[in-house]
Amino acid sequence: MSRFDKLATEWDLKPARIKSALKTTRKIKEIIDIKDKDILDYGSGTGLVSFDFFKDARSIIAMDNSQGMLEELDRKTTQANITNIKTKLHDANTDSLPKKTFDLIVTAMTLHHIKQPANFIQNAVDALKDGGYLAISDLESEDGTFHSMGNDDVEHLGFDKEQIRGFFEDAGLELVYLERNEVVEKHRDFHIFLAVGKLV
Repeated sequence: MSRFDKLATEWDLKPARIKSALKTTRKIKEIIDIKDKDILDYGSGTGLVSFDFFKDARSIIAMDNSQGMLEELDRKTTQANITNIKTKLHDANTDSLPKKTFDLIVTAMTLHHIKQPANFIQNAVDALKDGGYLAISDLESEDGTFHSMGNDDVEHLGFDKEQIRGFFEDAGLELVYLERNEVVEKHRDFHIFLAVGKLV
């Protein structure tokens, strides 16, 4: 059982996590019209991103490699009678994505857990419909102290903006937005970027 499985039932109890997800989704909605779109919420966790999108989206697939997180998300959608969010267990390091399926793929605070981010971004691009968008929110480069429970499942200590720019351009995306979107206050300040690219 992963630490995310263990934390699933209490994940939403931390207000900072909800606040962070909403900063991401609200900025994305300023940039992209998500009305009637087919969306992939990758690394969905308990669905904090999905829950701010479902009223506008046509469909949302919430993928994560934590069964515990997805079970918590399923519990929440059942309780709220939400029918357009479906969950799927998925490992970015080994599993493929369906081709040309989504209008928008969002991944929030997940990329630094993925072994080969450039490969994942290319796979995500292949899963976009023509004109689709990829939105990634994640840590700017940090000193390894962001995760209070250690870095056992952390593959990258954040990313600098030029890395992200390179990932997007190499995958054939037009970068339409790349800015710092949030400052997380812990024992020091950590910065979260938001990058949005369009498949043209």
